[in-house]
Amino acid sequence: MKHMLKNKIYKAWVLLAAFALSSCHDELLNPVPESVLTTANAFNTANDLNLAVLGGYEPYKRRIQTDYALLEMGTDDMYAFYFGSTPGIEEITVLEVSPENPRINDFWKVSYNGIFRVNSVLANIDRPSDYSANQKEQYIGEAKFMRAMYYFDLVRVFGGVPAVTSVITNEEARVTPRASVDAIYNDIIIPDLKDAISKLPLPSAMPHGRASKAAAEALLAKVYVYRNNWTEARPLLENVLEDYGYNLVDDYASLFEVATEKNSEAIFSIPFVEGTDGQTLTYALSPIYGIHGVINNGNRVGRPTWDLHTAFEPEDSRFPVTIAEYQLTYDSDADDEPFWFPYFNKYIVVSQPNNSGLDIPVLRLADVVLLYAEVLYNLDLPDLAIAQINRVRERAFGNADHNYTVADIPNDDAFLDVLLLERRLELAVGNNRWFDLVRTGRYLTELQQYEGEYNPGSGTAINIQVDVQDYKRYFPIPWEQIQLAAEGVLTQNDKYN
Repeated sequence: MKHMLKNKIYKAWVLLAAFALSSCHDELLNPVPESVLTTANAFNTANDLNLAVLGGYEPYKRRIQTDYALLEMGTDDMYAFYFGSTPGIEEITVLEVSPENPRINDFWKVSYNGIFRVNSVLANIDRPSDYSANQKEQYIGEAKFMRAMYYFDLVRVFGGVPAVTSVITNEEARVTPRASVDAIYNDIIIPDLKDAISKLPLPSAMPHGRASKAAAEALLAKVYVYRNNWTEARPLLENVLEDYGYNLVDDYASLFEVATEKNSEAIFSIPFVEGTDGQTLTYALSPIYGIHGVINNGNRVGRPTWDLHTAFEPEDSRFPVTIAEYQLTYDSDADDEPFWFPYFNKYIVVSQPNNSGLDIPVLRLADVVLLYAEVLYNLDLPDLAIAQINRVRERAFGNADHNYTVADIPNDDAFLDVLLLERRLELAVGNNRWFDLVRTGRYLTELQQYEGEYNPGSGTAINIQVDVQDYKRYFPIPWEQIQLAAEGVLTQNDKYN
């Protein structure tokens, strides 16, 4: 099939879906009128390349609004509540995912659509002759940052995937097999991020919503943590923590408010603008009939588990930001009695249905701090590691009364308990829980059974039973993609046949 860039200037890789290219403003990534690209002038000027680079962000922007359905729904933080608008989540919530699941197919297609776009940028980067100083290097850095981001997500979700780093023909695509996990990391993700770091400007020189040197360093450090390469991760994390003026904000709630979404903790966020370029996550997580004074309806696709609910200590300021326990519908009077219906509150702001202006963070300083704690501990520096965890806890509780000491963490398992709990509470609904559990092997125990919906009348919760097995660390390769490839080329993950 053909991939469209409004004017059919290229044939896309056959494994991709056909998506139209939406050009974007450089700061807010808002759609602009068509007629930017033609067959003759698509990549002839620096402005053409700027638009093409922005187009490389767009599939990620589209995908991140629904990533929760794959990356949160299968964890002990979220359970599927309403299936009608999001088919496939009923399989994911109990980890019985079939190759025909539409959620995994969409994830694959949109990710490879983004890879195609950035490959097109890199293939045509030498055509313009009107670049300003360092502009060409910036565009290369952005394209490689996004390509690394797409592949980092793909390799964590599916394991080995086809490695495509150039614009290829349909027939070439059909015979491109899966590369190994190590090859995806060592030949694409890590080299791309190293090159991005060398070329990207400082955060102060980049508009909100575009990758910077700090974002590339943070992402590469995260990659190294996933590879258990503590020595390489440490200096990158220290650069991010020390060199760019990032700080934990005082008020956790302000991280998820439109007025303060551009803050000292935001390293890389996907920007949205209500009414013109809004996101759907707010609507998806809001309860049906809406929330008084906030939104007039919602889709209640996924709701917080009681397991997550009870993981918070009573004084933790992150709890009311993450979970609202009671609902007062949009049409209710202000003095009506709210009723018990816990829902995720973190991304819910005053908005139009399916058009929220709240940005979605991708890389945030607290994530970096907790990754740094993990690295320090694995470099035999437990005192320093615990101090980093306590930085995050002091913000959450407003004091040091809930800090850990070395005596509280007597061994490696205890440290991992503390670290994963803190990441769970701090980064809830941020598409980290599934990956954290898988990379540490804890998914095999933590997801076997957990408490889902809670009934306050009976004082009991519904136990969710999951048949967790080692092979489920990866999702199946989408059946549609196997069929589009030449026979026998795109192999299925073990035990999904």
